[in-house]
Amino acid sequence: MLIFFDESFRKSETPPDKSQGIHSKNLALASDLLDYIASKKLTVFGCVCFDDELRAFRCQDVRALDKTFRYIFERVDIYLKREHPNRMAKLIFDDRDYQTNRQNAETITNFFVRSPAGLALDSIIKAPLFAISEAQNVGLQLADVVTTVVGLRFAGSSEVKPYWNRLKPAIYRWSTVTGRMGSSLKVLRGK
Repeated sequence: MLIFFDESFRKSETPPDKSQGIHSKNLALASDLLDYIASKKLTVFGCVCFDDELRAFRCQDVRALDKTFRYIFERVDIYLKREHPNRMAKLIFDDRDYQTNRQNAETITNFFVRSPAGLALDSIIKAPLFAISEAQNVGLQLADVVTTVVGLRFAGSSEVKPYWNRLKPAIYRWSTVTGRMGSSLKVLRGK
């Protein structure tokens, strides 16, 4: 899951193109989408998960929020409180099946309205929404491209580096009061 917010950032290096021996409509589309992210000044939030136990991005227990969701929600809340204290985030998830949507929605709502940690994240609307990506939902399709770039980057693909370099400025970074760095992108390597 990736969440986008308006935020300014600069463009960095461009991806490979025909002059570098690569000609592909898919690469051109990816490049155009990265330009779109830059032009709309979007900020990317996400969780890259290499832990097999957490990869389902599905809440198994309606009383306990999946770690991947919690990490993203915490980062969204930090960003809003620091950069846009008068705004609220709206969570929109890619539609899965009815049972998964129902279970995730119930778990997420329980987290926000019943747990101390969830109640503290007061810059996020407490009820998630679901969108159908097969219905040509541009936001979710854009998230799919970003997910691919981020996933390939952390899986060690060298071919994605030019695209990652263009996307990297869209990742929000901050320093805590103790000097520790935070990022809108959480990587879970597993055991």
